[in-house]
Amino acid sequence: MSVQAIALPFKGILSGDRAFHSHTAYQSGVRQELTHPTHLPVSYTFDTESKIVRVVKRVFSIIFFPILIYQALHALLGKIFFLPASTPSVMGYDPNHAAKCRFAASVTGDWKYKRFTVAFDGHKIDALVMGKTATFGNGRWVLAANGNGGFYEDKFRERHDFKDLLTALNGNAVVFNYVGVGASPGFPNRDSMVKAYRAMLNLLEDKERGIGAREIIGWGHSIGGGVQGAALSGHTLKEGIKYAFINSRSFTSLSKTARGIIKIPGLGALVRLIGWDFDALSSSKKLKAPEIILQTARVEAWEELTDSKKIVHDEVIPVSASLAKALLDDKKMSRESKVIIGIPETHNESLQNIPFLAKKVEEALKL
Repeated sequence: MSVQAIALPFKGILSGDRAFHSHTAYQSGVRQELTHPTHLPVSYTFDTESKIVRVVKRVFSIIFFPILIYQALHALLGKIFFLPASTPSVMGYDPNHAAKCRFAASVTGDWKYKRFTVAFDGHKIDALVMGKTATFGNGRWVLAANGNGGFYEDKFRERHDFKDLLTALNGNAVVFNYVGVGASPGFPNRDSMVKAYRAMLNLLEDKERGIGAREIIGWGHSIGGGVQGAALSGHTLKEGIKYAFINSRSFTSLSKTARGIIKIPGLGALVRLIGWDFDALSSSKKLKAPEIILQTARVEAWEELTDSKKIVHDEVIPVSASLAKALLDDKKMSRESKVIIGIPETHNESLQNIPFLAKKVEEALKL
């Protein structure tokens, strides 16, 4: 039996008589989807440019050799430094890490999964719906943007802080892998990361072909916070939908972070020159929705911060490049819709005080 694309609008299969998780063949069907070695047939498309424009761009990149060289360098540095999940061996992972996580996922418990593929501007990304039978119809959805070493498949673990957050929020999620990561084909590209997030956000907002969410909670960790910010900078939030965004242990800009980690003169300028920078600080200041920023600090337990004195190096991002510090130090900016929380967890540690975070999200959704 071949794996099929989703035939109905997404909201038509999430709850009710046609819900994918209530089908008698759910377990065998989801097992077949999860063990499929490549991405599934496309179920949703969100293009920001025409096919003709894409073809013209490709032709120009071939004709003008310097453009082709630039694109190759951009992809190569992405695979090594900026999106190492696209080359698992760089992180010491098994090259088949994503596939093995999908294969090992439990499909018999409370958590229900639906794998699918989203297409945008000539790219395809592997994605997943996850939630529980009791929550799929409630309209509350979390959209996760992974860190540069993250795979959505890591969230299959039964004890994972992301699942704990969904449970605490009584919500559901759509998760995805960036282009070049896991079963999302292609090469790492900064713009494709941003467009992937926008495509997934549009899927959630779309009432006709998509999920038609009533509440959307963005979750961006590390470089995912930069991706989330850049995607929102070019996106108009929809009326009638409540939004709240979480930015977990992210930076002011990727170029400043790189300069702080590796003391090489001109490194920040090089990151900008090769097109890999993310300006999360500017994006955060422009955001027209509540935002919760989590940052490692010298605290024993989670607490809201009013100044940057307690911000510390989180073992990846230097204090000088911390988004939380920059926002706290900017006395001219209104922080009315921002909550900055100091946490004891370092950059890649699992979050321990999920109830605290869930409470702040609930408060943000009421603003």
